[in-house]
Amino acid sequence: MKILITSVGGLGVGVFVEWLAAAAISEGLQPRVLSLPGVSQRAGRTLSYMEIVPNNDFLFSPFPEKGKLDLIISQEFMELLRVLKEGYGGKNCNILGTTFRYYTTYEKLSLKKDIYTYENFRSLIEENSRDHIVVDIHKMGLSDFSNAHLVGVLCASGYLPGIKRESYEKAIKTVGIDPERNLKDFAAGYELFKKTKGDLLEEGFKVNGFYSLPDGYTKDSIEKLRSVYGNGIKDVVVEAVRQLIEYQDKDYAELYMSRLNDLHRYAVETFGKNDKCGELMKEFARVLAVRMMYEDVIRVAEKKISKGRFERIKKLYTIQDGEVFWVKDFFRPEADELYGVLPNPLGRLLDRILSKYKISWKTELYTNHLSGFLLLKAMSKLRFIRRSSFRYSKENSLVEKYVEHVKRSLTHGLDSAMLAAKGGAIVRGYGDVRREMIKKWDEFSNSTNPRIMASFLDNFFSERRFES
Repeated sequence: MKILITSVGGLGVGVFVEWLAAAAISEGLQPRVLSLPGVSQRAGRTLSYMEIVPNNDFLFSPFPEKGKLDLIISQEFMELLRVLKEGYGGKNCNILGTTFRYYTTYEKLSLKKDIYTYENFRSLIEENSRDHIVVDIHKMGLSDFSNAHLVGVLCASGYLPGIKRESYEKAIKTVGIDPERNLKDFAAGYELFKKTKGDLLEEGFKVNGFYSLPDGYTKDSIEKLRSVYGNGIKDVVVEAVRQLIEYQDKDYAELYMSRLNDLHRYAVETFGKNDKCGELMKEFARVLAVRMMYEDVIRVAEKKISKGRFERIKKLYTIQDGEVFWVKDFFRPEADELYGVLPNPLGRLLDRILSKYKISWKTELYTNHLSGFLLLKAMSKLRFIRRSSFRYSKENSLVEKYVEHVKRSLTHGLDSAMLAAKGGAIVRGYGDVRREMIKKWDEFSNSTNPRIMASFLDNFFSERRFES
């Protein structure tokens, strides 16, 4: 059995290989392993080649032969595509991988969608394999897909029929790196295989959110936009409204819709109904929703104690009903994040006094312990004062400026308005990063010239910005 394991530095490929070798030895097999030369550092490419045979009477090849492999295992999706492009796959090769991507700094800052997805490269994988399993960790609800999960999927797949489940479990215990947690992850991965094999890209059940929205202004406005621009914008706006109601309330969602309707009227009066207007409205609807749902301590508290989060944790670590477990969260809020939820006059006063100091508090909370849960629950209930808070006053002012910039740009054409709409995504992050991004957006919003705006966005988001 010839196996190529590809990954990037920092994902623990060494431990994965050690588990696999130990499991093979438990079955009386003889594994031989060599890590191929490469950039074996964090985020650098790593390759390990393994041959597993029944006895020692064989000559081990230190390098894999292209097209002659029995199994390719990949911890990172881009590395899987890389080895397939290099010719290591074949019609007799099985492939086990995940959709996990280790994004470069360029990709993290880019507004462009990730093109390296399973959907886009499924045909390439199928052409270079006899059978394959690619676990979509995002759609399976696994935020922390580990090596042990992948070993569990490998065990259940049958790609290594000579190694039984008990041998993998024994190997995890023998290697001794956090065996209790890794055994739970292994079991979760084993069960996960049953879901992924039948439907590699399981979508889950999506509720038609439109009919769950409250009747009245919001729903009527969505239908009017749909009648003009089609279902594409309806899907974006329905999801935005649903999240805004969850984030704040029905009135906040109506404020969002009034801003959309205002721009729609302005665009139609200026250019009439056309496809470009539809593209502008869709982009504006997406960015506006994100800008209106800024992260504050109220939002963070809600997410930390949400029922869905605890259920995902239980599922991830295969915690049974009735079992006691603790979730420890680490926080380091800055002073402005705390006084930002206070009423605007008081928050503004404290900002004048404290903004020149760099103050933050490091704290740890057991989120599902009574004291930690009640504290976060109390913070999450401050939603009712959010729209009168100092932070909201600042963020709402920025949103209004964003809307006005898009409108001003419309007078220079739809292309300018589209650039202005996209430029709203410059504001992101929190703390010092967000403050720096606001300064960048202020600089960007001073212009309505399409050439200047396009150049600014290219320089800001493009990979070329980081080249030496």
